Amino acid sequence: MTSAVAVPKISSARLIVCYAAILGTLPYLTLKASWVTGGGLGLRDPSFVDSELMLFANLLTGGMDVVAVVLALAFTYSWGRRIPAPLVLFPIWIGTGLLAPIVLNLPVIVTDLAHAHLAGMPLENWVWAVVYGGFAWQGILLLTAFVLYARDRWWFVVTGAVRPGTIGVAGVLGIAAALVSAIGHGSWASGSGGMSARGQDVVVALLGVFAAVALASVSRGRFWPRLVLVWTGAGVMAGSGAWGLFSAVGMSSHGIGRVLVLAVQVIGGVLMMTSVLRRLPHAA
Repeated sequence: MTSAVAVPKISSARLIVCYAAILGTLPYLTLKASWVTGGGLGLRDPSFVDSELMLFANLLTGGMDVVAVVLALAFTYSWGRRIPAPLVLFPIWIGTGLLAPIVLNLPVIVTDLAHAHLAGMPLENWVWAVVYGGFAWQGILLLTAFVLYARDRWWFVVTGAVRPGTIGVAGVLGIAAALVSAIGHGSWASGSGGMSARGQDVVVALLGVFAAVALASVSRGRFWPRLVLVWTGAGVMAGSGAWGLFSAVGMSSHGIGRVLVLAVQVIGGVLMMTSVLRRLPHAA
């Protein structure tokens, strides 16, 4: 006689967070599906999405939102805890880096959209609100789902003490890269450009500096708050830096100086995250 294995009950709160996060991806996915199939939803100028580069960009960004849907489900249901850690952590780390600056910069984005003159843009005005509103929605809910998931799977990170050691060469180089990135973004924020873009530069610069300070002091005080700061700041450096590189190189819209700063930023984010992961507490 066999006995059934009890399946842990999923709380209503986690189910709501999961499916609310998925709901937030649907408008963006609808736009991308329209554009890659030749539709004109939200387009004033259909030729804007006709190039091979834009087709690739739309497939890439649409695919990233599909990954977000899978992650939301994995963070909620029991099968998600059986996924190898790197396959879960890497995409949500990059997702943190892409979405956290938008969430933190949202008041500036809303103000900018409310006052900007968008008549000459290739997209309808409402598309900007849908895109940025959806990103902020996903950022809040998807990261909430991840925190609940991480609390269950890696609870010892919160309760344990930092593993002995130093930040190593990777940490030192990562901190230096964070400072270079902060200087670069600070200079861009003080230059020309839209309010949203300049606000984004300020957020990226500050999060990189906070991550550098947290990593430099990782052996003092509680570990998990410093881990959160490094996770977020290093993720922003890697995620937003990689997207910035794609835009700068693919669109050929920026000089070599910006490309070099963004490359240093991406490498620095990876180095900082590598350094802090070496200090994770052991499971009991």
